[in-house]
Amino acid sequence: MNTQSKHGQALIVIVLIGIAVLLFAAAMSTILPGMQKGADANGETVGDTIDSLTAEDMAATWWVNQQKLAPNKHAVESHGADAWVTVDCYNRNGTFHIMSKKNVEFHLLCRDDDGSIRDTILKRRSKTSSEFDLVNAFTPKKGILKDVIAWITRDGGVKGTMPDGVIIYIDGAIP
Repeated sequence: MNTQSKHGQALIVIVLIGIAVLLFAAAMSTILPGMQKGADANGETVGDTIDSLTAEDMAATWWVNQQKLAPNKHAVESHGADAWVTVDCYNRNGTFHIMSKKNVEFHLLCRDDDGSIRDTILKRRSKTSSEFDLVNAFTPKKGILKDVIAWITRDGGVKGTMPDGVIIYIDGAIP
């Protein structure tokens, strides 16, 4: 094969690649506006769905169940008004971080409107039960997240999750 035909074949390949790139760029320029419209439509649908969520839907996401809590006798006797403020935080905001000790004691941490961390403590009735007793509710360690997590961790706590179908008893009764 002579040198001229090799150069000619290389030139044809380069031209074909250039044409393919141009065709691809043209196709993308016509597709992108349609993709943007589709993305906008999806965003609006998601936004509408979020706007239409009920309090019950949100409770299923952020709260361990849909129960509204009240402090138990021990929490009120030990912590007074802080016990009420703590369960109010949970009832309004849910929990953002759960810590567990030996899969029996659960700390449901709530961030209140002022940034304080509040702790609602539940005790599992058995290692596999979905029934819990509220044992305490208060603002620990001045309500500073790193201090609260350090305190629970020093006492054997780890990041935890709650089982499905949780029922919370307060002083032996379901509120």
